Amino acid sequence: MVPILYPLDILSINEYITLRFGSQGLRKLSSATLVISNLIYNGICLYAPSLTLSTVTGLSTNYSITIMGLICSFYITVGGVKAIVYTDVVQTIFMFLGMITTVVICVLDFGGLSNIFSIASEGGRMEFFNFDPSPYVRYTFWSVQVLGFYTVIGRLGVSQMGYMRLSSVPSLAKAKRLCSYYFVGQCVLWLTFLFSGLVAYVAYSDCDPLTSGRIAEPDQILPYLVVHKISHVPAWRTLRCSRLQWHA
Repeated sequence: MVPILYPLDILSINEYITLRFGSQGLRKLSSATLVISNLIYNGICLYAPSLTLSTVTGLSTNYSITIMGLICSFYITVGGVKAIVYTDVVQTIFMFLGMITTVVICVLDFGGLSNIFSIASEGGRMEFFNFDPSPYVRYTFWSVQVLGFYTVIGRLGVSQMGYMRLSSVPSLAKAKRLCSYYFVGQCVLWLTFLFSGLVAYVAYSDCDPLTSGRIAEPDQILPYLVVHKISHVPAWRTLRCSRLQWHA
């Protein structure tokens, strides 16, 4: 799709609808669908970091979402596309470093990778290839392949954000290389996140923090794992002391 879209020099991915099919109605429908999907996606993007902020600071989720939304809106409005690109780079680096640091500390605490895989396997969390064709099974090899295919096509092929990134580079060859880098980066990132899920399961396999009341939502388990496992780090102790003083 990149060799077709890149030479057209269009501003919006939806312009291709008009060029290809000659239909303004179809283009408007595509634009409306893109707006709705981005609203839903941005809601998820606000909710995820707000959970971390509320877990660390003690603020309610609604306050955290409002604060994150105002900061991001102001930052993007003032900084433009350049600010978004720099933010993506810094955010990706921090995601990798943060999750890898947490995972390494937890692996050392739990006695190594062998213990992690052993406990996760005993709990039924190590199923790799389930070829069950039934659509009623939540995670199978086939459902993951279908989801992955449409996710990549949606983010790179027909996404306005993906098209803007690919079309901003000076040549088609560099745009193709960006796709390759994206694929490799996504594989590494998702493997890191999936392994952090195994670590979280092992950490609380015998004591669920949700049922014990230590977290309010299931989505807070990873932020809680970070708070729980790296509280002995000096910088983290300083942050916790600042939080206690703020509450006081």
